[in-house]
Amino acid sequence: MAAAIRMPAVFGEAKPEKDLQGRPVLFHAHVEAYGPLRVVATDLHSLAWHRSLALSDLHDLQDDVGIAGSWSDFLAYLHSSLSSGQVKLLIPPAAAPDSGPDLANLVATKAKGLPRITISLDRVAASALNDVIANFSLALYAAYKTRQEQAATEQERVAQLMESLSSEREKNEVMQKQLEALSFLDKRKATKPKLVADQIPSISDVAPESGQVIVPVQQQTSVASPSKVPNTKATKRVAPMSRRARVRGAMLQDTEEEDADG
Repeated sequence: MAAAIRMPAVFGEAKPEKDLQGRPVLFHAHVEAYGPLRVVATDLHSLAWHRSLALSDLHDLQDDVGIAGSWSDFLAYLHSSLSSGQVKLLIPPAAAPDSGPDLANLVATKAKGLPRITISLDRVAASALNDVIANFSLALYAAYKTRQEQAATEQERVAQLMESLSSEREKNEVMQKQLEALSFLDKRKATKPKLVADQIPSISDVAPESGQVIVPVQQQTSVASPSKVPNTKATKRVAPMSRRARVRGAMLQDTEEEDADG
């Protein structure tokens, strides 16, 4: 039936209503291997109380508390009540504080106004006191080691997450710089042609002066490059037409005079 009792172990302090030799009282509630739920309260010196609750005892406790719901809901409520930090050890008024009471009640409250969990405990016999305190101490140390290992694992996980986060931040910064550089280049490419076009005035923007004719660019005669200018030295100069006429007239006149003389 132990498989039906599934509840994590709980360590805590059970605050006594009256002073018990000036020492605090600690309690431990855990499910034993293939056994019932065992609850031990002790000052780790000379006082100890215990109780083993079988499955039937826990069902009776559920009926006494009046917790509705499933069996797992009751175990969760029991665990929450013992882990709330609101646990007290009630000592009967007739008990002598020096010798220690034979009976004690462990009372746990999950929250104010909710039903209380009350577990009656019997005092541990003197012959078994040392073993009970030793087992309690070993269980407390084992729980401490487990918590320490869990904390170390969590710290290692946090360190890995922080390292991964730092690496991602560096990658994001590099990508952001690359995007900014690309955006700057795109802006320059988009702005430069516009500036050149703005600097070249159009024909319609230039006001023609009086008597000036504006010729479109397509109709302007291109100027021959110096390499295509014909060589004037190799070309024979031809006399103008008027000069050639005068030369021929002079020659004719001379011929007539020679004929007359002849």
